[in-house]
Amino acid sequence: MQQEDTSVYSSRILALELARNRSFGTGRLGTAYVKVQYEDYTVGVEDSTSRIVLPGLRFSHDRYDNPIRPRKGFRYAVDVHGTHQALGSDTALVQILGEGSHIQPLPWRLSLHTRAKGGTTMLNDPLRDIPPSLRFFTGGDQSVRGYSYKSLGPRDASGKVVGGTQLLTGSIELERALFKDWGVSLFYDAGNTFNTLSSLRLAQGAGIGLHYFTSVGALNLSVAQPLGADNLSLHFHFTVGFEL
Repeated sequence: MQQEDTSVYSSRILALELARNRSFGTGRLGTAYVKVQYEDYTVGVEDSTSRIVLPGLRFSHDRYDNPIRPRKGFRYAVDVHGTHQALGSDTALVQILGEGSHIQPLPWRLSLHTRAKGGTTMLNDPLRDIPPSLRFFTGGDQSVRGYSYKSLGPRDASGKVVGGTQLLTGSIELERALFKDWGVSLFYDAGNTFNTLSSLRLAQGAGIGLHYFTSVGALNLSVAQPLGADNLSLHFHFTVGFEL
């Protein structure tokens, strides 16, 4: 069960997933799954419900030198899923999501972190029939810092963000290790959600980060500002753990 209330949408989800995992070697994991989901949501001026039966396949591969404070490594993952009215769903679509990240050590206790994520939706139904959980939104800690959580994306006629069918984000971050357990970084994020390539407008954010590494993971505080936006106010982002 999940309830999510953001500045863009409200969503209440009841879901059950059956999955079969298989290892393909060290760091390689494949998953076949079927997810059954009921969603009651409000987004923009829409107030509706959705019933989805969603089969899919996931594959991920990661390799890094230290799970707590990696200095070198990579990760990538692919997720393909889809649904159709013939399965008992309210809508039909196919989605492909891919993401990857890399950490490269540099001289003078520096490291370069790069990250990218993309997604596409192929559907024959209008966007209004797709629940928020299957639309793409951007903005926030794990996409484009400097913007509020899921505040970026296509807008409806009233000017409200309603999400999109395509996703593209990327980040580059240069970190300098300090002492034994600390680090500081400079970062630049860019990306957005869109429906057609011609409508893509990259939102950009940049800032500084402070990292404290504990035995159970990192505590990260980032201060970011949008670039080229009307509202240039600072945004603070706090996360726990390190995501490759």
